[in-house]
Amino acid sequence: MPARFITTVMVALGATTSIARAQSLGSLPIDTISTAAIAAATTDTSYLSPWVSAIPDHATVPSPRDYLGYTIGTPGELTQVDRIHGYLDALAAASPRVRIFDLGLSAEGRMMKVAAIADQQLLDRLEEIKAQLRRLGDPVATSRAQADSIIDATVPIYWMTAGLHSTELGPPEMVMELAYRLAVEDRAPFNGIRRGVITLITPVLEVDGRARQVDWYRRHVAGHTDRNEMPPRSPPFWGHYTFHDNNRDGIVVSQPLTRNYLRAFLEWRPTVSLDLHESVPLLYVSGGTGPYNETIDPITVGEWHTLANYEVARLTSMGMPGVWTWGFYTGWYPGYLLWVTNNHNSLGRFYETFGNGSAETMERDLTNASYAGKKITSRQWYRSVPPPATLKWSMRNNTNFMQTGALASLEMVAQNPRLFLDNYYTKGVRALERGRSEAPYAFHIPAEQRDRDAARALVDILRMQGIEVGVVPRNMELGDHAMAQGDLLVSSAQPFGPLARNLLMKQDFPADAEHSPYDDVGWTLGLLLGVETHRIDDAAVLEVALDALDGDGPFAAGGEAPGRAVWAIPHEGQRELGPFRFALGNVPVWAADSAFEANGRDFPAGTILIDRDSVPHETLEAALATRALDVVGLRRFPDVGRHRLDLPRIGLFQSWLSTQNTGWVRYSLDQAGVPFTLVSEARVRTGDLLDDFDVLILPHFWASAQARRIVAGVDPKWSPLAYTTTPEYPSHGRILSADDITGGIGFVGMEALRQFVVGGGTAVAFGSGTTLMTESGMLHDISVKRPTGLNTPGSVITTKVLQSGSPLTFGYPTLGHVFRGNGPLFNIANHRRHLVALQFGTKAVGDEAKAAAEEEGDETEATPPLVLSGGIVRGDLDGEAALAHTTLGDGHVVLFAWNPMHRHINQHDHGLVYNALLFWNDLETPSAPARTE
Repeated sequence: MPARFITTVMVALGATTSIARAQSLGSLPIDTISTAAIAAATTDTSYLSPWVSAIPDHATVPSPRDYLGYTIGTPGELTQVDRIHGYLDALAAASPRVRIFDLGLSAEGRMMKVAAIADQQLLDRLEEIKAQLRRLGDPVATSRAQADSIIDATVPIYWMTAGLHSTELGPPEMVMELAYRLAVEDRAPFNGIRRGVITLITPVLEVDGRARQVDWYRRHVAGHTDRNEMPPRSPPFWGHYTFHDNNRDGIVVSQPLTRNYLRAFLEWRPTVSLDLHESVPLLYVSGGTGPYNETIDPITVGEWHTLANYEVARLTSMGMPGVWTWGFYTGWYPGYLLWVTNNHNSLGRFYETFGNGSAETMERDLTNASYAGKKITSRQWYRSVPPPATLKWSMRNNTNFMQTGALASLEMVAQNPRLFLDNYYTKGVRALERGRSEAPYAFHIPAEQRDRDAARALVDILRMQGIEVGVVPRNMELGDHAMAQGDLLVSSAQPFGPLARNLLMKQDFPADAEHSPYDDVGWTLGLLLGVETHRIDDAAVLEVALDALDGDGPFAAGGEAPGRAVWAIPHEGQRELGPFRFALGNVPVWAADSAFEANGRDFPAGTILIDRDSVPHETLEAALATRALDVVGLRRFPDVGRHRLDLPRIGLFQSWLSTQNTGWVRYSLDQAGVPFTLVSEARVRTGDLLDDFDVLILPHFWASAQARRIVAGVDPKWSPLAYTTTPEYPSHGRILSADDITGGIGFVGMEALRQFVVGGGTAVAFGSGTTLMTESGMLHDISVKRPTGLNTPGSVITTKVLQSGSPLTFGYPTLGHVFRGNGPLFNIANHRRHLVALQFGTKAVGDEAKAAAEEEGDETEATPPLVLSGGIVRGDLDGEAALAHTTLGDGHVVLFAWNPMHRHINQHDHGLVYNALLFWNDLETPSAPARTE
């Protein structure tokens, strides 16, 4: 170890020791019991700082130990949500420097909360300050002079959030101690922080998951100290629907957690946010390797590095090793919760502190840990003091690092309020200027849409994000682009114009990016929702005086039902067409086998046909009331072949091994009102699945999931692992319940799946869920393949329909698109290409390629690029099977080579899922086309 670092550590240790031995902290006496507990739980004195090594003892304000009975970070102690909230309530009751507010209810009805901490005179002005910050965020209404006046009269709001990921146990504990210190300490930097900034603390974001996680720790994990030999550290479920992806909902804002956070942000307008996480050693301060999201103002990028460098330097000066920035995460994807702030001209950031996923102290080995291609134990420009290769790590260590970093961050903002407030206003000004000077100047959403309900969803998302949407007042032309009266326009020249660009433009992930992306790289909402949008590059659009959008405008649900004998709903891949059929229940509903003409217009194959007299009128009206579907009245049934759409009994397989993507399928089906039954591993092992189900959905697991891992499930050596509701563990047994979650479906379950299909059932598999069929040997004509080096992070990919007569592709054009992330592909021989209903890209394969090669002199029509938004990092998908269909015995197997229900964002792809569900017993055995000589 370098001599300079040894000296720094000795100085810091001397300061820490002197504080611990002193009789007071500022004007307050030291709580000797808590201070001794901190020293005992900290495994190395270099993991302490003078700010957190001792706890003050206030005469009237309770410390965490006073309320909980233990000091934060004590080995083996975890705090439940109600106790965390109870402590903050007690703190607020005892101190005028703390106030508590409700954020809203979680998916399961638990309240989310936020504590505001500052000097009392600031808290007394809280509503005034919030209003000032909202004015500061609106440069349309606030001049530069007015902004300067506001900046002089107000302070920044800094919002810290904890407990988003439930296995990251330390942050909800740490913020209780941080809140106490901010409320009572009167030494530096605490007094300056209280005067210079209003600190918001949300101690638990995922309140449902925290409740389950603490119960799980107490039930199964407590006492295990060997990290390599212990039961699963996580319960099978966190939130009601979302698991780790609760931090990937910032675009469509589907979950109560995200909605509550966004709503509070737009009310409070925090200048800075800090989301507290655990993963990498010892403390990572977000900065990101890049490429950075191109719509983010460079000021924000500078602020990321300004704060990160300050925090790294501050903690390093106190002798704390392993504090670093830059080499983790990218800064490209805007859907994280913390990006709510980045997306709205504030500053969003996060910490990753080292954690054990347990309240126990453990030996950890960092020898093989690498990030951004470098060993974590190596010295780099962004990590001047690396952590040791081996160490003993405790939750108290975690608390020390995270709390010291948070205080350094608050110190920096409190000392420089004008810098951050001025940047906030300036970013709004620059957003307006960019929208007025750089194309696209606006985005046009025509009122005429093939899927009006999806267009309504798009407009809802934009408005929920605070983006202004206007109505075109009259028919007009801008250059070659025509707009009709009643169409919608989204201007780039608005304070959140960069976010509008981010959501509506296509993404081009740099092909030469040095580091692989951290998440999805494309998210163009028009494509993902299946809504026609157009960028307007003519600056004249800025002169159009728009009318205010009233309600849902042209995309309002319901409408007048036709009075004809037969109702026809053209099948154009609408996301609500399948749910509409399910909403009608067990009444006769038909689908046209092929295209037809009636009433002077063309109707595509799959068009829904309903005899109005065979369905109760109130049922029809109710099914249409919440959906923007176009219904055409016909005098009689058209002269076309049709078949009845029988509603299937749907089972959705739920493995205890991975619940995240199943959760999104559950959410999408629940939102659509499609009934299903969650099928546990135990139910699969029981067999006789045809007694209860006609269709089984096998969801995506994770990109590299293999059949053997899914079959094996949770390691049975930890049996029994109960997930049942008991008085001691009341949060368990929700969603699904089992006395023992170990063991997987096993070979008995695999045979039960085979018997289900052979006996006439339909298996519909998504992404890596297809491996249960393709990798297990169950199928003979389709197997799995994983091309070496292929990296296709979430992007919008061009597709081509190969079997236009298949009900699986009804409603979709020959050339279309889907949203695909990483996962397995299919091996399908060229002579079995008739099993492929849809392919990625436009490349001709097999007989199609031969036929194309034999045609000479034909001009090739322009074809779309393979990637419509996002990017492929390595490899190629062109010509690969996307949607395949085969038979096994009397049943059918439908295989999606992507996850068509990904985070409820690729709703354009949902229609393909509903095709598989609606036509489950109308699929014909795929057959090769007759050969011609």
